[in-house]
Amino acid sequence: MEALVTRLPGVERCYIAVNDWGAIEEIHILATVERSPKQIVRDVESALLAQWGIRVDRRVISVAQVADGPQVRPGGRLTIAEFRLDLDAIGGTATARVVLQPADDDTVQYVGEWRGRYLPSHHLRPVAAATVEALNQIPTVREALALADLQQVQLANRPVVVAAVSYLNPRRREEVLVGAVAERGDGLGAAVRAVLDAVNRRLGAGFGAEPAPARG
Repeated sequence: MEALVTRLPGVERCYIAVNDWGAIEEIHILATVERSPKQIVRDVESALLAQWGIRVDRRVISVAQVADGPQVRPGGRLTIAEFRLDLDAIGGTATARVVLQPADDDTVQYVGEWRGRYLPSHHLRPVAAATVEALNQIPTVREALALADLQQVQLANRPVVVAAVSYLNPRRREEVLVGAVAERGDGLGAAVRAVLDAVNRRLGAGFGAEPAPARG
């Protein structure tokens, strides 16, 4: 099955995890950025079904994309290509997925996923955490980012989402970036936008570099 999947367009590597009964539990794919993750997932589903009659749940397929060199130019910004949150009411868990892409290049995508316990009181956190994971796929982000906090507050009688993203600078000191956006009725989307608001100004320089000193 791995040999078949690696022959699909854009796929570089494939690892398939099965249980003791031979059932597929996870499919991990390393792919180039020439095709979208959705296209790759559909190809995997179709290939396994056509070759062996095996139906797989697309939720067990994860796609990591790699690109040659930095894909966010200095001063460049990111846009949201996709975000979703799938809940398992019985197991009390959630799976969040966020896809980001450079504003000036829709052929490149960065995919982030988060899985874990779901708490209704923190329903925006899974999507925010997946957004941070997507940011960590960017080559210019040399220091791993982490979601430090996410809050919903009232400001000027309007709901506002505030995100705090932290990372270690070259001196191994923790830096915290804060972003805030007003909710526009998009709920989960506001969490993604808040994280991007926190980091967009630093993406072009990369998080491994110290910010330039202010000029008086």
